[in-house]
Amino acid sequence: MLKLNQNLLCEYLKRNHTGRENAALSKTLEAVFHIGGREIRRCVNALRCDGHPICSSSDGYFYAACKEELGDTVTMLSSLINEISKARNGLLFSAKDLPDKNFIQINIIVNMEG
Repeated sequence: MLKLNQNLLCEYLKRNHTGRENAALSKTLEAVFHIGGREIRRCVNALRCDGHPICSSSDGYFYAACKEELGDTVTMLSSLINEISKARNGLLFSAKDLPDKNFIQINIIVNMEG
């Protein structure tokens, strides 16, 4: 798969998909840029990390038109963080029942008859 220049995606969203009502599905962006969904997500993440107001909803990706849209995406991301944290904590809790990697159980049988 090709790598997408994230600035191209940012400009495209800003020019053509500003506001939730103009959101573009990942499949649409994949077709426009001839790349897969994983690369779209990677670019969106990088743009967000760089401070660009790239939002998402069930309608797709879009450039924020107002603070409310940005807030909705932040709330959605916070919910994902919470769910991932719960899964992480569950995994950490389950470790108590697992042996160490190099753990060898030795059973010693003692014959007391003589």
